[in-house]
Amino acid sequence: MTLSRRRLLTTGGALAATTTLGASLGTAAAQPGRAPQQKNSGAPLSFGRDGKFRIVQFNDTQDGHLTDRRTIEFIGRTLDEEQPDFALINGDVINGSPQTAQQVYQAINNVVLPMESRSIPWALTFGNHDEDSLDNGTGVTEEKLVEFIRQYRFNRNAADGELTGSANTHLPVRASTGDDARFAIWLLDSGRYAPAAELAGQSTDGNMGYDWIRPDQVRWYLDTSVEQERRHGRKVPGLMFFHIPTFEHHHMWFGRQFASDEATHAEAVARHGIVGEKNEGIYTGLFNSGIYAAAFERGDVLGMYCGHDHINTFMGNYYGIELGYGPGTGFGTYGLNDGTWDQHTLRGARVFDLDEGAEQIYTGTRLVFARDYGVDMNPAAQPIDAPEPVPAYVTLPA
Repeated sequence: MTLSRRRLLTTGGALAATTTLGASLGTAAAQPGRAPQQKNSGAPLSFGRDGKFRIVQFNDTQDGHLTDRRTIEFIGRTLDEEQPDFALINGDVINGSPQTAQQVYQAINNVVLPMESRSIPWALTFGNHDEDSLDNGTGVTEEKLVEFIRQYRFNRNAADGELTGSANTHLPVRASTGDDARFAIWLLDSGRYAPAAELAGQSTDGNMGYDWIRPDQVRWYLDTSVEQERRHGRKVPGLMFFHIPTFEHHHMWFGRQFASDEATHAEAVARHGIVGEKNEGIYTGLFNSGIYAAAFERGDVLGMYCGHDHINTFMGNYYGIELGYGPGTGFGTYGLNDGTWDQHTLRGARVFDLDEGAEQIYTGTRLVFARDYGVDMNPAAQPIDAPEPVPAYVTLPA
């Protein structure tokens, strides 16, 4: 059964009207921006001596400076069990509760410290909630968050360039021997909220209220993909991560482009090999960004994975590209049947395995859940007593 879990359903919603707005319609046709700097801190990502590489995707940790302790516990348990070579939090890393800039940075630190303290390379994408504390006067934009996280020794986010959004990043994964790139990890900023005002003199009431990946970002992906093919003499396969789902995530589940009838889902399961759950709507951006079509034409992206809809966990193969969700990780935000003992049952992470000797290198994905690690499922909040300490080599801005 599909549940309506959102307070912000349309661009006319009260939340959209009070948050920092996305770019105007005119900026969607902006000229190509300068690609982000790709000189990230730390050593390049590479396959291990055994030819293997593992990625863990967390999503929607979405809490304040006193993060629910179970979020931190689950992230740590997952890292210890899975031993990934790279981890990411795919948007909505924090929520709008911080009242000061320091609390914003503390909230970020709480959830990245499990990776940093284990010397695991990591990165963030941003979602629609990561700047919500601006309404409280914190002054912490995504650009400032990128500056902050790049101080961590194991962070791999690119510095902000001139592209729409923040921290758009291309991360090659090198061969176990030599410098040849065998795989690619793409991180894109899918934005926050669509403009709440009229567009071209027309109301957007009744439409989805979220932002979308912009043409300059799509162009950057295409240009970088082509350049990588030229450099390495072949297309470099990869996985792409961003927060807000594409229109194609919706089309895949229902097996139709312009219908939301669960009666067609069985046909879609057979066609696309869909597995996993859909417990709420598929909350796309206002417009179709075209990122799926671009990746389909290039043929190098093997999967696109999002978050945003916390209690959706499904994935499938949509005409050659996997489309799927990482489940919501954070215990401080909405879950399944809030207020009941079901609330935290889908708190989880998604694992991706790569094998440099396999034909496509990417060999598959699976889910892990906090409940399977024995994490407390009590619906009552369990905030930490004080923010986690920031590493000595990281400056906490005032």
